[in-house]
Amino acid sequence: MFWRKKEQKQEELSAGIRVIPEEFYGAKDPVVHYKGIIAKGAQPAPVQPKENAGQATHGVSRMSAPYWLKNKKIKIILIIIFFVLVVVGISWYYTNQATLARKSKTPIMPVATQEPAKEAIEPEEIVPTSTVEIIAPVEEIVVAPTSTEPAWEFPDVQLFDSADLDSDSLTDLEEELLGTDPGIWDMDNDGYYDGQEVFNLYNPRGIAPMKIIDSGLVKEYINPVWQYRLYYPAGWALGVVEAEANHVLFSALSGDFVEVVAEKMNISETFTDWFARKAVGQQFSDLQEFVNRFQENGWNRSDDLTVYFVRGDNVFALIYHPGGLDTIPYRHIMQMVAQSFRPAETLAAIPEQPIVPPEGLAATSAEEGL
Repeated sequence: MFWRKKEQKQEELSAGIRVIPEEFYGAKDPVVHYKGIIAKGAQPAPVQPKENAGQATHGVSRMSAPYWLKNKKIKIILIIIFFVLVVVGISWYYTNQATLARKSKTPIMPVATQEPAKEAIEPEEIVPTSTVEIIAPVEEIVVAPTSTEPAWEFPDVQLFDSADLDSDSLTDLEEELLGTDPGIWDMDNDGYYDGQEVFNLYNPRGIAPMKIIDSGLVKEYINPVWQYRLYYPAGWALGVVEAEANHVLFSALSGDFVEVVAEKMNISETFTDWFARKAVGQQFSDLQEFVNRFQENGWNRSDDLTVYFVRGDNVFALIYHPGGLDTIPYRHIMQMVAQSFRPAETLAAIPEQPIVPPEGLAATSAEEGL
């Protein structure tokens, strides 16, 4: 029939038409399904649909892996090389740490002595801080802090005077210094024995009334800074220790000298406090108050070898220093210096020396004859 012929014709036509497989749509790769070469005019085998074949791949084609990743031998070689590098790195790290540890324990030899260390000393653990610290040497000598002020020296209380042939309260060396006769009790025969006149600042070689400062036997010293004044033998040397004139020395040829020290007391400090601080080893109970010939108040040690004068917050210390002998040759000269001391210029004057009446001189001469 006609319609059958028509259907048969359509079937023949459809049999000769090639339909593009579904894999060619949606950027799908047909190579996955057709690995072989399709012969010209050959009919490809029907393609089995995969799961999710109808889903889109968002336009990204699959790339094949590099050759060296596909080769198993190359993979194994690369893994072995990587493992060897890791082992070598770890070994180097621990070897370096051990070397540093040995160096830190090596004892340091002092540069000054260059002597080998007898025994290695384990260093103490250093705690790291935020600041840089300077490590002290292995051996460090710590010196206790001491005062820069020199200690004062004081004469021994137990020392006796040197020889005094005529017992006139002047030793033979003092008589030689002042030009009097060591064998005559009263050189000028004015009724006052030689030591008595020197103590009271009178002239032992001139008939009364005559002051010792007018005899040329002594000189007057005026301190340029502290302005104190005193008498000292003309035959002694004068020495100022420093520019401030805090220490002044009056020295004999024998090595004996009288030191005068001027110093200020601390604020609110009393003389007793100052004495306890400065006169180390001395007893305040050994001091006695006295008034000298210029009406100046002072403190005198019992042996007359150390004298102090206080004026306001200033202290003046007069200290006798023996020249190394076991006796004191110039104790009476020290007394004369203390009797003439004035912390500043004063209006006080030495009293005039009374003249001894003739009958008194006769009595004195009779006593000398005895």
